Amino acid sequence: MNNNQFKNKLRIIKTCSMKLHGLSHNPRVRRVLITAQYTGAEINVEHFFPRGQPEEVLNEYKKKNPNALVPTLEAPEGPIYETNAIIRYLARSNEGSNIYGKNDFEKAQIDQYLDWVILTLEPALLPIFVTVLGHIPYNKEAFEGGIENGKKLLRILDDRLKQNKYLVGDSVTLADIAVVSLLSFFFRFVFDEKFRKPFPNLTKYYESVANEEKFKNILGKPYLCKTALPVHGSN
Repeated sequence: MNNNQFKNKLRIIKTCSMKLHGLSHNPRVRRVLITAQYTGAEINVEHFFPRGQPEEVLNEYKKKNPNALVPTLEAPEGPIYETNAIIRYLARSNEGSNIYGKNDFEKAQIDQYLDWVILTLEPALLPIFVTVLGHIPYNKEAFEGGIENGKKLLRILDDRLKQNKYLVGDSVTLADIAVVSLLSFFFRFVFDEKFRKPFPNLTKYYESVANEEKFKNILGKPYLCKTALPVHGSN
C-alpha cells in the first residue's frame, strides 16, 4: 500500500461509521469502543448475541464471522473478527496515535500484554465473573481456587506498575485498554478493600487510567467496591 492509498484508507475510516456486533456491556466490546475513542473512529454497536438466534439469522451472521462469536467489526473493507485484530486495525488506522506504541519494541510489548490478557488473565478471571453473576453454579473449592490463581496474575501487573504509570511507554496504549476494560467489573464488584490491599500499584493505576475521559465515556465513572458483591448461590 503506497502513501496515497494509506491516506485514503485513513480518510474512509475517520468519516465512515462502522458497525460493531456484540453487547455494549461485554468487556471485549468495550475494549473496541475505548480504542475507537482514542483513534477517532466512529462505531455504532449493533446489539447482538449469537446464542438463541434463529438458524437463518445465525447463518447470515456467519458470513461475517464463521465462528458465530462477538465482537465482529464491519470495516469499510469488510468484516473483522477477534478482538485483538479489531483493536489493532483501529490503532493502525490513526497514524497520529501512539496507542499501538512508538516503536517496534513497544509494539511487541503491547502484543505481549494483548496475548496475555486473552490467553491467561481472561480465562483465569472469567469463572469468577460468571459465578458472581450466577451464570454457572457456585462451587466453593473452584471459586476460591480461581480467586487465588487470579491473585498470582494480578501480582504480575502490580510488580510491573511499581515504577510505571502505564504498562507500556509513557501514555495509554492498547495494553492498558485491554487490562482496564477487563478489570473494570472486578474492581466494581469483586475486588473489595481487603482484596485490593496487596495490590496498591495496580489499584492506583486502575483509578488513574479508568478516570481518563475516554475510558469514562465507555466504562462510566470508576468505582472501587468496599464490600464484594455476594456470590450467587454461595449462602
